[in-house]
Amino acid sequence: MAKSKVVHAESFFESYMELKRELEKSATRFQRAMGISVDQYAILHHILENPGKLTSATVADSRGISRAAVSRGISQLIRRGYVLQSYQSSDRRVRPLSLTTSGEELEMTCHDLLVKSAKIMSETPLSAEGSQLTVGEANTDACVGYGTINAGSTRRVRDF
Repeated sequence: MAKSKVVHAESFFESYMELKRELEKSATRFQRAMGISVDQYAILHHILENPGKLTSATVADSRGISRAAVSRGISQLIRRGYVLQSYQSSDRRVRPLSLTTSGEELEMTCHDLLVKSAKIMSETPLSAEGSQLTVGEANTDACVGYGTINAGSTRRVRDF
């Protein structure tokens, strides 16, 4: 009985590590196609849902990401022209975030890509052994036709 549990644990760990590798590959493909990381997309999406109401601290707290990581991500998004950070007249320490037009366009393009990826994965038939489609392959299929996004423009690139 103990040996069975050990074999099961090893199998679980191998499956977990394989899934982790596939998710990392998928995140890399997303970043190549969109020009931002998955974490930066999550920040954009959160700001789009709450324009002018969020600060870097509230984004960090609500996303479960460290404040330092969120601050770095927001700084990169500001430098690239996707996010604006304003000041409140009553308290200069509070700096609400909003998206620029190009930030909104990028968020919508990323969202469309994620919806397309989810659709591909949901339409893949599963057998008793599981599917041979990996997360990375679904992401690659969905990324076809998307290129690096710069200031809201999309250009086509070769399939990866």
